[in-house]
Amino acid sequence: MKLKLTPTQNLCVGFLETGFELIQVDDQYFFVKGERRQKVLPKTLDALVSRGALLHTREGKYELSDEFKQHRKEMRSMLESKHVRH
Repeated sequence: MKLKLTPTQNLCVGFLETGFELIQVDDQYFFVKGERRQKVLPKTLDALVSRGALLHTREGKYELSDEFKQHRKEMRSMLESKHVRH
């Protein structure tokens, strides 16, 4: 898994982590939560799949991979454990 993500890819992951649903309308993809809708390009989704952050399920849906969720959890715990010196 390539762990470096572009800002756009990181934003997409953030949408999924915060409960947005990814839907497809014709040949376009959108993150949707309530009344909010954000368009995402298919090439961005493909890049996230190739980097191991997303899985494309048999049902045609995208979801965060377990490996990526674990990586994010480890990164957050490392940030929380560091002491800040002033």
